[in-house]
Amino acid sequence: MKRYIGKTIAFLTAVSVISTLFTGINIDTATAASTGTPYINYAEALQKSMYFYDANKCGPGITGGRLEWRGDCHVEDCEVPLTPMTAKKTGTNMSQSFIDKNKKFLDPDGNGTLDLRGGYHDAGDHVKFGLPQTYAISTIGWGFYEFRESYQKINEEDHMIDLLKWGNDYLLRSTFLDDKGEVVAFCYQVGEGNEDHNWWQPPELNVKELVPRPAYFATEETPASDQCAGAAASMAIHYLNFKDTEPEYAAPFLTAAKALYKFAVENRGLGYSGGFYGSSFDEDELSWAAVWLNIATGEQSYIDDIISTSDDGVYTGYMGRIIKNTQNTWQNIWVHCWDTVWGGVFAKLAPITNTERDWYLFRWNLEYWSGIPHADKTDNTFLAKTPAGFSMLNNYGSARYNSAAQLCAVVYTKYTGNMDVTDWAKTQMDYILGDNPLGRSYEVGYSDNYALHPHHRAAHGSKTLNMDVPEQHRHTLWGALVGGPDSDDSHNDETTDYISNEVAVDYNAGFVGALAGMYKYFGEGMEPLENFPPKEPYEDEFYAEAKLEQENKERTQITVNIHNETSRPPQFVDGLSFKYFFDISELIEAGQTLEDVRVDVMYDEAKANENKPVAVKGPYMWDEENNIAYFEADWSGNAFYGDREFHFGLVANLDKDWKPHWDPTNDWSREGISKEYSITKKITVYRNGKLVYGEEPAKGASDKLLGDLNGDGNIDAIDFAAMKKYLLDPSTGIDIEIADMNKDGEVNVLDLVALKKILLDG
Repeated sequence: MKRYIGKTIAFLTAVSVISTLFTGINIDTATAASTGTPYINYAEALQKSMYFYDANKCGPGITGGRLEWRGDCHVEDCEVPLTPMTAKKTGTNMSQSFIDKNKKFLDPDGNGTLDLRGGYHDAGDHVKFGLPQTYAISTIGWGFYEFRESYQKINEEDHMIDLLKWGNDYLLRSTFLDDKGEVVAFCYQVGEGNEDHNWWQPPELNVKELVPRPAYFATEETPASDQCAGAAASMAIHYLNFKDTEPEYAAPFLTAAKALYKFAVENRGLGYSGGFYGSSFDEDELSWAAVWLNIATGEQSYIDDIISTSDDGVYTGYMGRIIKNTQNTWQNIWVHCWDTVWGGVFAKLAPITNTERDWYLFRWNLEYWSGIPHADKTDNTFLAKTPAGFSMLNNYGSARYNSAAQLCAVVYTKYTGNMDVTDWAKTQMDYILGDNPLGRSYEVGYSDNYALHPHHRAAHGSKTLNMDVPEQHRHTLWGALVGGPDSDDSHNDETTDYISNEVAVDYNAGFVGALAGMYKYFGEGMEPLENFPPKEPYEDEFYAEAKLEQENKERTQITVNIHNETSRPPQFVDGLSFKYFFDISELIEAGQTLEDVRVDVMYDEAKANENKPVAVKGPYMWDEENNIAYFEADWSGNAFYGDREFHFGLVANLDKDWKPHWDPTNDWSREGISKEYSITKKITVYRNGKLVYGEEPAKGASDKLLGDLNGDGNIDAIDFAAMKKYLLDPSTGIDIEIADMNKDGEVNVLDLVALKKILLDG
């Protein structure tokens, strides 16, 4: 067994007609909760389980996908410098001499960079680690290969195709061949664990200036046969999944898989992981690749590579790592997982060789997990279970190991027709989905009682690099399988507890395939959710809060904190500004003008921390008829995420008789500001000059028709639809002055009712 080193560490809701759009609990779930009967729906659980991979996508092309809160990230992977690694951990592990020798194959367009975009973040972190990546992509591909009909029946086939292509396209992109079709290099890791794990933040904010992302390659100088073989297996499976439906697309994957396998055989040696995913041998990954290449090509030589023996019965193939000779056998007390894939190897080898030896190896492991008696009645070697009957291999990620064993069980049933191990697997899956002493689902977002705090940066959405802030995750990490229970059926649902609540691409890999099998054998009549995933309730992404610093007859000093709270997806935003409106009627009456007002900057966080001062514009007149003026504080050229403070003073000159006339009580933006920070709509926020938050004062006498939202001079169904759209998604924007039918300062369902009444009354 290989060494395992663990990974580090609102008003819409009040409107019943609208709030139903955001609920994640269906009627069956609520009914199950009220009766105490666990809610089991394999169609829904399978549907949701796939979305974890959407949450862990890396690269460009994510924005606008199935999860609105994920966006493009680590786009620097598109242009990794083709240089030896620097002291700052940029570039690659390849030597300059190797790069010079193979540059035409590594960099055919001559731009000095490597395109390594795509793939999946490992867990809650953002490294693309080799072994768990290839294990996960190959295993979800395996589940799709065995139970494709399940995905079709729940209308998620296209979704899985997208996920498989996202992963395998990355593996193909990372494989560099020479003009003979031989492997020159294969990139198996992008990023550095010890660097990445210092930054608890969404991946969209995890920029190269903060976190270096070196690339590690398997070459003849730096072998990584375990990593290459894992990728070969994944691409061979991918070829099988697409050879009939998209033969031209599929063909290069078989070519790459064969070349990578050959390269791995000829260049033995284990790859780098920085101490996070260390492997002690490569024979299992080589076997995993060989068995799938046999299925893809029909060539017996791949099977011989696994099971060949000498004349005296000593195993000379990869099986020799675990079995000395044909007079011996082996009992697998582990499971198919990222560091040991023997479980998957024998699940596929047994139907091919159809030997007593391979069926025994496949079956014994499932008996060990399930407690079903072994054929040899004197053999009482079984895996321990929790008091509630959950088969427990290891407290660290117990559910991922258990669900991988379930995948092997349903595959066994597919090829033998024997249901005993799958009946056992059902009890384990039901436990994971909530039939356990805590009544808790270990699949995030499934049922109405599930793990709420997965160890995942993107879903948590911290702005402060702090796992405890915010207290509740900003987003639901749909379908993620958290670590799971301990040996006492207990579970600690805390973000910081990576033993209990870690999530990772390898955790979900067996889980997804096992659910596809559960649906095949037990899911008749079960349906997935419609319109999934639900949109998240809207929250203001940009706003201003303010507090009063001091004030007298000559000046007003205020600190404004302007916010960029983008979360769908989070992003650094340029071009933000705010306007502060004030009334100078008292100055006009005293014979003064706007030229007697100046803006003093007392503190500018952007200048202090980033040496990019805010541009102060104005003051200018806004409404000369009513003596309303404003000034603007502009962060253009200073992109930021989170918030920035700006402390200013509005200072009025004394009149010609040396008397002050400053009166802030009639100022539009001064209203409601106190000594403590509070959000205000009277300080308006703009993005590239477009109003995104707040209410501007009217200009002169308004000639706007109340309710005419599209400004065509009529009040009709188009205006009603526009207001309804705004209520569902306030980011669409609206003219508050026209839409606020009851003049209470807000646009809500009461205004929609008022507008509807106008339409009905004609």
